Amino acid sequence: MRYSFAEKVWVQGAFWILALIPITLLAYQLDVRTINDINIWTKPLKFWVSVPLHLATFAVLVQFLPKKVRFSWWIAGLAVVSTLAAILEVFPLVSQAARGVASHYNFRTTYDSIMYALMGVGAIFMTLPALIIGLRCMFLKSTEKLTPGLKLGISLGFTIGFAIAFFLGFYMSSQPGGHWVGGPPTDLGGLPIFGWSREGGDLRVSHFFGLHLMQALPIVGWLADRTFGTERATARWIVVLATLIGVGLSIGTFLQALSGQPFIGL
Repeated sequence: MRYSFAEKVWVQGAFWILALIPITLLAYQLDVRTINDINIWTKPLKFWVSVPLHLATFAVLVQFLPKKVRFSWWIAGLAVVSTLAAILEVFPLVSQAARGVASHYNFRTTYDSIMYALMGVGAIFMTLPALIIGLRCMFLKSTEKLTPGLKLGISLGFTIGFAIAFFLGFYMSSQPGGHWVGGPPTDLGGLPIFGWSREGGDLRVSHFFGLHLMQALPIVGWLADRTFGTERATARWIVVLATLIGVGLSIGTFLQALSGQPFIGL
């Protein structure tokens, strides 16, 4: 299969960021400094996984779209903009960790404020293709490749996932106390892998569930199409049900966090 310019840009961007993982793991072992009571390189490591995941998501799912869309100038432009934005997201994380200061909620100096603002801008433009592709996908006809469940999964996953992530990301960034609600401002003893607080509310939980609708709903749609074959209505209803569950989970964990309750307590 011939790959489009956009697909190549997204894949190469994902690999470049993944290449930072072994270097950061080495820094993790050698650098004993901490932020919020955990190693200072922990947060960058999480981003070296999540950022490539989104770039790879675009690269994979755009292959299901019609050829004229895959090779269009606007898809190529989105790929360039979002990949550059991903790099813009990476730089402040490395810079701040190397300086031994927090990358998020840090307004101590002008430089710190600029770095935090750059990450916010980078996050928006990195995920912007989801909104645009999702909206465009709504008006495409189903094809042998872009099957009904998958089409709906991309449409709803990308648009709703972007909207929830944008709203919750803006809300979190505007909180002077950070993402903690009613618990100690520490990441020590958080939920394994994710790091979410187990002593109080944590706004990152709902953001996670909303953001990753971008991956979850297309997968649900793809599986539903292959399970039910020609029963297109059934596949679409499964995607709608999964959407309601995902949105409900994001809203529920958001309200849970606002009440100061942990997603999973001690």
